[in-house]
Amino acid sequence: MRLWLAGSVAGGRQLSRLAGAVVLALILALGGSLAGASRTAFAAASEGDVKAQQAAIAFRQGRMDEALRLYEAALGDRSLGNERRASILTDRGVVHARVEKVRDAFEDFNAAIKLFPEYAVVYNNRGVLLVKLGAVEEALKDFQRALSLAPGYAAAYTNQAGALARLEQYQGAVEAYTRAVRLAPASVEPLAGRAGAYVALERPRAALRDLTRSIANDQRFSLGYRQRAEAYLALEEPTAAAADLSRAIAFDANNPEYYMLRGRAYLAAKDPKAAVRDFSKVIELRPDMGKAYLERGHSSILIEDFETAEQDLAKAIEMDSRSALAYAYRALMYKKLGQPELGAQEAAKALLLDKSNAVVLWAKGEIDEAMGRGEAAADAYRRALALKPGMQNAVYGLKRLGETVDDDFDLIGELSLGEWRVYGGRSGYFATNEAVGDLRVPLEMVGDGPPKLLAWEIQEGEFSDFGLLRFDAGAIERNGREERQEFVAIINTDSNALVGIEPHRRGDETSKWSWGSGRVIVAAVDGLTQEARGDQERDGADRPDHVEGIEIVPDQGHQQGGHEDPAQPVELHPQGRQRSGHRRKARPLPFPPHHRQLLLHRLPDLVEPHVQRKVPRKLLLRIL
Repeated sequence: MRLWLAGSVAGGRQLSRLAGAVVLALILALGGSLAGASRTAFAAASEGDVKAQQAAIAFRQGRMDEALRLYEAALGDRSLGNERRASILTDRGVVHARVEKVRDAFEDFNAAIKLFPEYAVVYNNRGVLLVKLGAVEEALKDFQRALSLAPGYAAAYTNQAGALARLEQYQGAVEAYTRAVRLAPASVEPLAGRAGAYVALERPRAALRDLTRSIANDQRFSLGYRQRAEAYLALEEPTAAAADLSRAIAFDANNPEYYMLRGRAYLAAKDPKAAVRDFSKVIELRPDMGKAYLERGHSSILIEDFETAEQDLAKAIEMDSRSALAYAYRALMYKKLGQPELGAQEAAKALLLDKSNAVVLWAKGEIDEAMGRGEAAADAYRRALALKPGMQNAVYGLKRLGETVDDDFDLIGELSLGEWRVYGGRSGYFATNEAVGDLRVPLEMVGDGPPKLLAWEIQEGEFSDFGLLRFDAGAIERNGREERQEFVAIINTDSNALVGIEPHRRGDETSKWSWGSGRVIVAAVDGLTQEARGDQERDGADRPDHVEGIEIVPDQGHQQGGHEDPAQPVELHPQGRQRSGHRRKARPLPFPPHHRQLLLHRLPDLVEPHVQRKVPRKLLLRIL
């Protein structure tokens, strides 16, 4: 039986924390093995095997003391061979880790290695504990040892990637996650982790693609919806973000962070009333969360509920007297009340606390403008924009003052290709062509430097509505040499819609494109297989990736060897037989939704006992 447990997630901003997740892959009781590790066959179960199976069941049910007692009894069976004994020691080490007996866990793992040095699982598990203790470099050695013994061990690649991300080696993390994705395309963990690494590399669209796939693999993966929402917010698509957060809340209705983030999405979508409701829910769930009072106060100002705003901002300051934002919001409240002099006092307090905050500088600009100090206001707005390019409130302020605001994007003529034009700015690049209307094709870069358009091809025959725009997205260094990266934007030239953007080339590797029956299937170099078709109307509500006709199809052909996929959870049933953890209809997942959250976000280092939890069918149908 293989369970997925996770180590603590690396610190960082929101989604990028996923990149540092590690997975503890356990082989319990049944003598399961990975590719490269031998499997011991038993003509009849020995007493030690029976005890080990009973221990595994006790572990699954959360009876840790009993599990340890049973493992101790199992190890007392002198008939056990070294390989089987090593497997049981590894399993007991997992239980020790679960109850925070780290030294005992290390002793079990080390003893297992002495008995069976070729056992890949034990190196993976010891590596997880080393990461937990902060010995990341040493953990990487263990993960590499596991992979040298079992090249098809997806969990070890996932853990190796998480460790690299903790060292802020994000490109290396992407490479390791990609190997895990190729081995286990149906697993959400490497996809979500790679998305986190992409965010750290400022590639939110690539993160969006991976998170969309992870959600397709497991539609109850509430954390996936939450993290995809954060990617949408990074791309300034708050409506899509709010929709994803609503899905996440459907699976975890008492998670204050989901309501907090959705409230911010509603604010960005200019719906302060909805934001107030969500921030109120956060306060109900977590009355000690000062940021909820802060943001509800801000939202209340926007709907001119000044009494609530004053109370909430006072509470926020009481909870954090150094909150520059609380004073900045209070300055804006006084401005709306027609008392800019009082607002100036609050803005001065905010500046003393944080003069490098774009919101604080914007608030100062609003107060200066209200008091007729145009030059000071313009200076404050410009400084806010320097800190936060594209900040719309600061842009509007400058325009009200008659100031010229440079367009975010400039035409870069030398990058053009035929009728295609490339524009670039602080927030990236995009391409346009009058032949496809107002469509903007985002050109997200992998390496440094501007993109380069390489080819534009209109397909023929039944695919004549498809156009392919291929572009160079820069180079990365891999295995000591530079590798160019190419992408292809698939465009429906009939509806002038973006169907999808697929990775096409990575060094000498290229994606495989299969055309037929009015659709194209792309087996991409990043390990994902996507199906795109251009005969479907765009539906932003049902297709949160906001492209036309993009579908996800099952990956095939990525498993190496014919062995059992080591990244798939395997359930232990009372009869002692294994069943694959691949997706099945009308069956509860091996881990309920809250375990999926624990797996990748702010978790205790090891998950709680297995608990089944179902979402009502009607709710699923309505949400999904």
